[in-house]
Amino acid sequence: MRNRRAQRGITIWGLLYVLITLGLIALVAIKSVPVYLNAYDVRTTLQAVADDPDLRRASAGEIQQAVQRRFDAGYVDNLSGRDVAVERAGDGRRISLSYEVRRPMLLNLSLVYSFEESAMLAGGDER
Repeated sequence: MRNRRAQRGITIWGLLYVLITLGLIALVAIKSVPVYLNAYDVRTTLQAVADDPDLRRASAGEIQQAVQRRFDAGYVDNLSGRDVAVERAGDGRRISLSYEVRRPMLLNLSLVYSFEESAMLAGGDER
């Protein structure tokens, strides 16, 4: 059997370490959730535009306008339809968007998130 001194429990320093660690994890989670929800909205917007049969033969500008309308309706922050690239890919076209989000964390530390989203247009010829 162990002696009583070894069974006293956590010290104040141990408790402080645990609380600081949990606090930092919570802070990162609180800062990250909105960024990933926004990224999900961007991904679904690009996929919805790519699946739209009315945009199969649309020009790059028309596709960018459609993306912008959906960004506005979905409250997508800090992105524009002009940020979307429309390019040839094999037999069709691909719409893609690369972007970075920076969120301040503590003092001069920031969290940086990088995203690259793309979707293939649902057939049709390029104008």
